[in-house]
Amino acid sequence: MKKKLESKQRKSNSLQMKYGDIFLLGEHLLVHGSATDEELIKKVFKNRKIDAIVSDPPYGIDYVASKENFQALAKGKHIAGDGITSDSEYVEFSKKWLNPITPFLSKYNSVYIFNSDKMIFALRTAMLELGFKFSQLLIWVKDHAVIGRLDYLPQHELIAYGWYGRHHFRKSKSKSVLVFPKPNRSKLHPTMKPIGLLRHIILNSTKINETVYDPFAGSGSTLIACEHIKRKAIVIELDKEYCSTIIKRWEILSGNKVKKYEN
Repeated sequence: MKKKLESKQRKSNSLQMKYGDIFLLGEHLLVHGSATDEELIKKVFKNRKIDAIVSDPPYGIDYVASKENFQALAKGKHIAGDGITSDSEYVEFSKKWLNPITPFLSKYNSVYIFNSDKMIFALRTAMLELGFKFSQLLIWVKDHAVIGRLDYLPQHELIAYGWYGRHHFRKSKSKSVLVFPKPNRSKLHPTMKPIGLLRHIILNSTKINETVYDPFAGSGSTLIACEHIKRKAIVIELDKEYCSTIIKRWEILSGNKVKKYEN
């Protein structure tokens, strides 16, 4: 069943799309475009507010180019933005996608950004310079380490947690160390996050029917998590193939068909 699902998702090119297209997936929106495109952001959010940002942006690590285990998995596919190697470049990159969204954040909002040891300080700098509160670092502990070149093999990822202006935290005494198994190796996306982990942090900071924004949607796990817990997701993805993957994942889960959104 899993192989059949992956095959359908990766080979789905039947839905025609072009840059800037918006798709309606039930209560959710999928945008084919760039999170740094200010005009596109204004078009999508002109009458909407964001209650939480939950995203997994490029970490400044060129996975496909430098890690053999990702080459086979991603089929040589470059993850846009992962070639950034300097702190200053990453600060500017982070500002380019965070700044356009600030006018559309709700009065009370939360921000969760997955990142790595390498670029977390650059991300923090960008957030602070734009007026975000960088409150805490959460740690996602995986059930096994990632093979790589470091002396200590990483078995965790960092999550920058904060907000812009004010926030509500809806679940008291949640722990800063989050233990969730890493998803099984998937051809859908080389760095997929566990649905359970995404549900956990979204439930901590939002209510039913509130809106969660993911500017780097990948294979759509944030949207799928929102479907599970009755939140509305607005996600952006630049890669057309991943947009098709998101659509197929949602259609299989919901039993419904995607519609082209006419703004």
